Amino acid sequence: MTRKEISGVRDLTLSQWIKDNLPDSNTGYYVSDIDFVLYDTVTTRCMLVESKQYGKTMASWQRLLYDRLSSWLIRGKDKGWEFYGYHVVTFENTNFDDGKVKFDGKEVTEQELIDYLSMKW
Repeated sequence: MTRKEISGVRDLTLSQWIKDNLPDSNTGYYVSDIDFVLYDTVTTRCMLVESKQYGKTMASWQRLLYDRLSSWLIRGKDKGWEFYGYHVVTFENTNFDDGKVKFDGKEVTEQELIDYLSMKW
């Protein structure tokens, strides 16, 4: 069974520390968290997922970062493993109950998203 969320609140202490202490993006130094790494040890599949709410899109530097990570992971993956790339889930608002949801820019139903993120395609 998947472990339930414990706090419901994300601690941003490290995030703020990074912003306060590491180089600024105007120096060419960028920081991005990866929202989800989906990893299936039975089917030997893996993918990265970025989640955006309120219709926001990925910044060009972040898209380039994910493109590069995907390229590196595809070339370096272990034999027998499949890397399904990175994908973006965009919520019109926050979830299926309050707006449309897109997977890589294509509007999807909740069941379609379950299938995509379960890597059943």
